Amino acid sequence: MGKSKKIFIFVVLIVILIAVFSVIRKKRELASFEKPKNYPLVVNASNVKQGELESYQKFLGEFRPENDAVVSSKFSAMVLYVANEGTKVKKGDLVFKLDSSDIESNISALTYSQKAILDQIDSAKAQVEASNTQYINAKKEYERYKGLYEKELISKEQLENIENLYKQALANKENALSKVKQLEDQAKSVAGQIESLKSNLKYTEYRAPFDGVVANKFVNVGDVALAGKPVVEVVGSGKYLVYVNVPTELALKVNKGDVEKVSYNGQSVDAVVEDVLQSAQNNLSIIKLYVSNNPFNLPAHTFVDVFIREGKCDGFIVHANSVVKKVDGYYVIGIKDSKAHLFPVVVKAKTLTEACVDGNLSTIDKVVVGDESLLQRIYEGQKLIEFRGEN
Repeated sequence: MGKSKKIFIFVVLIVILIAVFSVIRKKRELASFEKPKNYPLVVNASNVKQGELESYQKFLGEFRPENDAVVSSKFSAMVLYVANEGTKVKKGDLVFKLDSSDIESNISALTYSQKAILDQIDSAKAQVEASNTQYINAKKEYERYKGLYEKELISKEQLENIENLYKQALANKENALSKVKQLEDQAKSVAGQIESLKSNLKYTEYRAPFDGVVANKFVNVGDVALAGKPVVEVVGSGKYLVYVNVPTELALKVNKGDVEKVSYNGQSVDAVVEDVLQSAQNNLSIIKLYVSNNPFNLPAHTFVDVFIREGKCDGFIVHANSVVKKVDGYYVIGIKDSKAHLFPVVVKAKTLTEACVDGNLSTIDKVVVGDESLLQRIYEGQKLIEFRGEN
């Protein structure tokens, strides 16, 4: 064995010994560290029970008073008075008033024009009578001259002169009748304009059609209210309605008098079905519900949550916030022997507070309740402690 080979073997042995001693030292260092303790997770829990649960479907509905008037101006005019928002009004109280001076001025001018046209019509009718008399005389004279011409008692030139006078009398009569018709059409047009303005004059003042409150005003005193644009909204003080679109298949299960749930910002009230209206759009029907007052103190046309009952479910009843959706389906996390056990379930119905599920839950009494992120983190066999509140 050569010298260089001996040196190589010696170096390799040294490297192996250093590696072995390093591994032994690392194991001793790791052994000196204390293993971390697996602390149990403190969770809220809810009882599992068997029974029935009424199931609901959630929809958005429009909340509005039964009496609700959004009033627009019929014409453009300056606002002289408008009630402030929040003003309570009785039926017949003045809500707004528009300037009527332009309308009254136009009515006056048109009335004057109408009188002048009527005078012209009287004059034209007198002209019709005169031209008609002239026509009758000319016609008789023409007929007489025709007879004389046939007997060769007058010349053709004399007959043609009389015929021209007859034709002129006829034209005068037709012109007089046409003039009367033209003037009568003018008079009719002016009368229509006057009636339209008088109709608008009635809309310069708007009075409350029912007891209520001025919910919105869209103009102020001194503004010009534009034709077709809203001026105020008056909301009645009676019952309130909720309109909700639902699939026709579900609407067929709903009857007048049924009690459903309406919810807003965490508060819920009962609402009675007043009517079920059919709609031709997208296989939807409209359910009309009512409540006796404004329980949420909402403005008109606010959208609220509506829960329509669709049936009953038999099964295990658990807390709504105990069901978690994982990649392969829905689960509840049962607590047994202070450990987590994941049970697959089928959700048959769910409300705001409870869920009705199918699954092998007969071996557990309680399930973990929490938000989605908590339920997703819990794993099978994890140690749990039920939170029981402060002593």
